[in-house]
Amino acid sequence: MSALLVAVPVLPLLAALAVSAGSITPRPAARIATGASALAFAAALITLIRVGIDGPLGFVATGDDGRAIIGLSADRVGAVLITLTTAVAVVVQSFASRSLLGDPRARRFHLLALVLTSATSVVAVSATATGLVAAWLVTSVVMVALVGHRAPWPPAVAATRRTRWSFAIGDAVLVVAVLVALAAIGNIDMRNVAADAAALDGEQIAGVNALTSVAVLLVVAGVARSALIPIHRWLPTTLAAPTPVSALLHAGVVNGAGVLLIRFSPIFGSSVGAMSLAFVLGVLTALVATAVMLVRTDVKGALVWSTSGQMGFMVLQLGVGAFAAALFHIVGHALYKATMFLGAGGAISAHSRQVRRPHLGRADTPTLTSPPVRIGVGIVAPLAAFAAALTIIDPHVTTAGMILIVVFGTFSIGRAAIGWMASTPFSTSTTVLSAVAGVATGVFGYVGGITIFELFVVDVVPYDVPAAVGPMWVTGVLIGIGALVAAVAFAPGERGAALRRRVYVSLLSTGATTATVESGGPALAAPTEHVAPRTEPSLVTAGEHS
Repeated sequence: MSALLVAVPVLPLLAALAVSAGSITPRPAARIATGASALAFAAALITLIRVGIDGPLGFVATGDDGRAIIGLSADRVGAVLITLTTAVAVVVQSFASRSLLGDPRARRFHLLALVLTSATSVVAVSATATGLVAAWLVTSVVMVALVGHRAPWPPAVAATRRTRWSFAIGDAVLVVAVLVALAAIGNIDMRNVAADAAALDGEQIAGVNALTSVAVLLVVAGVARSALIPIHRWLPTTLAAPTPVSALLHAGVVNGAGVLLIRFSPIFGSSVGAMSLAFVLGVLTALVATAVMLVRTDVKGALVWSTSGQMGFMVLQLGVGAFAAALFHIVGHALYKATMFLGAGGAISAHSRQVRRPHLGRADTPTLTSPPVRIGVGIVAPLAAFAAALTIIDPHVTTAGMILIVVFGTFSIGRAAIGWMASTPFSTSTTVLSAVAGVATGVFGYVGGITIFELFVVDVVPYDVPAAVGPMWVTGVLIGIGALVAAVAFAPGERGAALRRRVYVSLLSTGATTATVESGGPALAAPTEHVAPRTEPSLVTAGEHS
């Protein structure tokens, strides 16, 4: 069975070698890449089932003391991550075989995507910290190369430059974290991070607790990879990349903070400073990025800022010790964003058709958009559904984590329900009833999904995290955010209107990513992205698909 685990990163790597052969043309390269990714996914899925039934699976060389020297080891978290990575790879490679048809750099994309899949899999199941860091560095180099797929187009060059510098900051910090650990206790054995966390806690480096140093450095490295404030400006520039690259980035690489901090959870979860830093940066990013996303009118731009906001929420969950909920968020966000990016062109076309065609619904739109109905379906119904779901299902999440889940779920599911009503597909009563049914389904699915993940990884990630940010802090911060939003939204008179205009303009300027800003010159037309049977516009007003 360990051969299947090894096959997950090796198969894409062998396919990359085959694709790199000079005689291979783009079409065969696409078939090789898609086939190898499919085989890797099958191996990962079998590994997941095997690990779920019989426990961790490894292919590891150990020293005389039994500690890992090099190798791969999959626990339940690692098995979930490699299954997710390879599943996304199959879909993206298949899509790219059509999307990049005729692109002179198509073979280069398939080659780099295969290497990225292999390296990302190693990050998820490396048996040692040094092996994880080596694979992490490879993912950085490959992702930067993919972001520059359309070079020498100026926005692509600018995106490459900014992404390279942002990744370099995070990667350098991660290397320092591992060097500190090496100096203190030696190479961290990822099969038993808890024991190494205890050992680190007893060591001092330059007069500072080694565990605290490593934990804080891990947070900074994750912040850079997941586009959290203040190292977030690189992500919007990646709009210059073609759609398959965006899907790989937003469904996989950008989840780096979650993967890193969950894999090192015993170390991260033992540091008050690290968890507090993650909480603060997560709150700030979730608030600012979500606000920017709400004012964007282009599909991909809204998706990019939505990703940044989602990463902020994910790190926020980690800061309160909800590791299983964060893992569930990684999986859900990856699948959702891959679908949204790959379907962005179709979403634009569908929106255009919806606007042009006669409306078949019979709903009374003014009634559905009235404040009482919107509040009832968008807030009261989700809260009632959460109350029922938490009474029936015990997700075994900390109080602070539960507060975040309820607040996030209420606004996300409530907003989706309001959007559904705005489309007025049926009569008024039927539209409201279908919206309420959708709210209940979404809430129970969300709570049930978290519960399944919690039960599945209960022996891998800690539940009781003494260093986690507590419920009082979470409640206070959420109340403060609510008061701030209310003060801006309901400020009376001309001064209030002027304040809202200034906030709106500020958010628009924050989200601006023009070629003029990045490259110092006017924007040039993007190279054509070859899509069969249609071409996807990159910046089109089509509502919010986030």
